[in-house]
Amino acid sequence: MASAASVPLRSGVLVDMPGNAQLLVVQPQSGEFRAFNPACPHVGSMVNPPAAGVITCPLHGSAFDPVSGAVRKGPATSGLTEVAIARSGEDLVLA
Repeated sequence: MASAASVPLRSGVLVDMPGNAQLLVVQPQSGEFRAFNPACPHVGSMVNPPAAGVITCPLHGSAFDPVSGAVRKGPATSGLTEVAIARSGEDLVLA
C-alpha cells in the first residue's frame, strides 16, 4: 500500500489502491498511522491531506480531525470512515 517513510509527520498522502480507489493515510504523531476513505461524507468529493492539524474538503469546506476522522465543521454531518491498517516492517498494509 505505502511505506511509512512516505507519510509526512502531521500530514498525510493519498494512496492509490486496486480498483481505482484511494485511501488517505495520515501520521498525526510520530509512528502513529491511520487511514480513511477520502470521500467527504457530504457529497463524496476527495478531501485534502491534513494541513495545520485538520483534514479539509476543498468543495464545501468541511473539516475533519486527522486522528479520528470526526467532523469538526460542516456541512458534513458525519466523519470520515476509518480503514484498518497495520505496519509490517517499513510498509503500511491493510489490516
